[in-house]
Amino acid sequence: VFYYRTVNGLQPPIKVMTLGRILVKKWIHLTVQVHHSRISFFLNGWEDDNTPFDSRTLMGTVADIDADGTLQIGQSFTGLEQFVGRMQDFRFYPVALTNRDILEVFSGKFPHLHTQSECRCPGSHPRVHPLIQRYCIPNGADDTTNDRVLRLDAEAHPLYYINDDDIGTTWISSVFANTAGLDRGVSITIDLQNGQYQVRGRCQFSFIETKKFFL
Repeated sequence: VFYYRTVNGLQPPIKVMTLGRILVKKWIHLTVQVHHSRISFFLNGWEDDNTPFDSRTLMGTVADIDADGTLQIGQSFTGLEQFVGRMQDFRFYPVALTNRDILEVFSGKFPHLHTQSECRCPGSHPRVHPLIQRYCIPNGADDTTNDRVLRLDAEAHPLYYINDDDIGTTWISSVFANTAGLDRGVSITIDLQNGQYQVRGRCQFSFIETKKFFL
């Protein structure tokens, strides 16, 4: 049960049914992720599809506890509903962790992505898009949602785009200061698992049908 206050006072609590996921005499890693009016719950990292166990929408932004409020763990505001069990290694972060951050806290390993894995999603869109990894989406949103933001800079064209299975990305091999460089031609050699391929050209061309190169 998650009790919270907004600027309008105490709001109805958020109740999550764990359906047998929390067992007796067994440690459970619980993470509560709050960003503005969205809250998500994670049990032992994330689910198989990189999503939280449950995600809800709050009645408003949680009031700042640093102002004049208090934070209570293991009981309600009135001191009732006492938690029965043990707690260890409790942490409070000043910013909302993303889904990958939460898995790293739980497992000790930061999930790897094919393209620019070190680039994180923003707190407003904490989940990496399962189909297009250069985008991030909110928890609780469908995979087809249009509410998405870029995880990478829109002007970025890293070498990882060469084989990211995304027809919407392009890899820029080099940028010429003027067209004089193109007059001399360009030679690119790409080593693949099944042999060596060499491509020569002076303009845009397609490679393996799904990837474009700009010379």
